[in-house]
Amino acid sequence: MSCLLENLPPRSFVDFTVPNRADGSPLTKCVQPGDFEAYVSWLAEYLYDSELPLSSNQRAWLSASKDTPERLIFGCSDVAGYAVWDLDAMVREFERGRTYEQMESELRQLSDEFQTAAQRPDDQNEPLSFDALARLYQEWQEEQAAGAQWTHADIPYRPLLSWALRQTHDAEKRRRYMQMFFQNFGDNASK
Repeated sequence: MSCLLENLPPRSFVDFTVPNRADGSPLTKCVQPGDFEAYVSWLAEYLYDSELPLSSNQRAWLSASKDTPERLIFGCSDVAGYAVWDLDAMVREFERGRTYEQMESELRQLSDEFQTAAQRPDDQNEPLSFDALARLYQEWQEEQAAGAQWTHADIPYRPLLSWALRQTHDAEKRRRYMQMFFQNFGDNASK
């Protein structure tokens, strides 16, 4: 498990709203010319106009954060982009029926074996965090209970992004923030 998961802003699956294209079809994936620009413009205003409920994990994370709205948006995309492969691997395990308890037990054993193999009592490697795994499992369960499969990278972070955008009253700046979110997310996910 990546230590990046420790810093990952908590996700929340409370809102799966997407706009419709001109032909009336829902914009669930940006595949047609103009889809991305339309989605970003819509999202910037939608999140500004909507006060989405923060999960308890998000409220705690936000109250501990000293980030400006821009840094919060950048942080969500930055860390989430870097951690996307770790998150996807764990979600696939959950989908295969693995429980948090099973994964925690196996990860603890691997961590112990790694530390023993290293045979360095002064090893400064960060221990695996099982709080992050437990939180991810809880969030995955929430997504399953909602019965929706999301395709846009912003959806799990919408309450936090909404909070940040509501601090920004300039419409063009909000649109640029959302462009930055997706650009940075994509850049980091491809590394």
